[in-house]
Amino acid sequence: MRNAIPILLAFLLYACHNNDDKPVPETPDQETGTFEEANIDKQKIIALENQISSGQYNIHSLIILRKNKLIYEQYFAGEDAVFPTPVGKIPHTRDSLHDCRSVTKSIVSACVGIALAQGKIKSIDDKIFDYFPAYRQYATGDKANITVRHLLTMNSGLEWNERVSYDDPANSERQMLEAQDPTGFVLQCKSAAKPGTVFNYNGGNTHLLGQIVEKTTGMSIRDFAGRYLFQPLGITTFLWSARTDGIYWMPSGLRMRPIDMARVGRLYMQQGQWKGQQLIPAGWITQSTRWTVDSDEKNVGYGFQFWCTKQQVAGQQVNIAQAEGNGGQTIVMIPSLDLEIVMTAGYYNDVTDQANQVLVKDVLGAVKK
Repeated sequence: MRNAIPILLAFLLYACHNNDDKPVPETPDQETGTFEEANIDKQKIIALENQISSGQYNIHSLIILRKNKLIYEQYFAGEDAVFPTPVGKIPHTRDSLHDCRSVTKSIVSACVGIALAQGKIKSIDDKIFDYFPAYRQYATGDKANITVRHLLTMNSGLEWNERVSYDDPANSERQMLEAQDPTGFVLQCKSAAKPGTVFNYNGGNTHLLGQIVEKTTGMSIRDFAGRYLFQPLGITTFLWSARTDGIYWMPSGLRMRPIDMARVGRLYMQQGQWKGQQLIPAGWITQSTRWTVDSDEKNVGYGFQFWCTKQQVAGQQVNIAQAEGNGGQTIVMIPSLDLEIVMTAGYYNDVTDQANQVLVKDVLGAVKK
């Protein structure tokens, strides 16, 4: 979900070590580098930093890594929200948790890949109703042929409307959040297209993916991600929102430190390897970040819960994979340039897409080659 919905959610803390008054700590396992060796225009980045600091942009963090070296890391005060409540202008530091919004979808995708590697999920070509036998009465017509793969690529064919504002009662994700049984709400949706034929951004697909992980592993999505993804990466503090009935919010419920979002990006840039351990199969990384289907946006594709684009950067066309959430939350990965960018911001429900404009013009525009 990419905006606030007025319903009570509980945030469940994995481990709490947050102290916004601490000085920015060192990162022992992260080598640092300079703008010069990274071929990034320092003056352009500093100019952007000054614009953000002066209040011109509501950017909360910007992190740049190149060739596995941390080149730039800065945090800024700005108007923010803690899903689903605006909190006004607040300071942000390395230790501040930030809403990830739909970046959460990419984390759920990672969990699916891990569960698949563990043999918990047999195949992404399994029919989804095999995992939801209690709802088999809804497995009619084309819906009976929806697979896990279709959920991953957002072309399940289910009738779903996230094109209207999330404040609008007609928004399907809002309806799912407020439904007594979110899983039943998604599975009872009518078929609008043959599975695998039409892209339609659908937080209900992600909810089902998370439910499949929970059903097959016997663990909550929060605990599964914590044990098999975050702990090996050295991520010790995060929040995953749950409804008051304990159902975790799969499409957008994560809050993380931006520097930890960067760790996830590094893991993907390293083909799933971390300190000699294969946390996620390399093949899953490739499939997840590859343009698999065309989205409903011009020149934008979709993988396994990742957005994919082709853009001109440093005078060449490059493939970009991106975990992206409402408001300007993003993990940008450009393997051909060995470049990763993490940004968080407070542009929730901004139709002008200001955060992405800053990313493309000011950040990617500073990359020389």
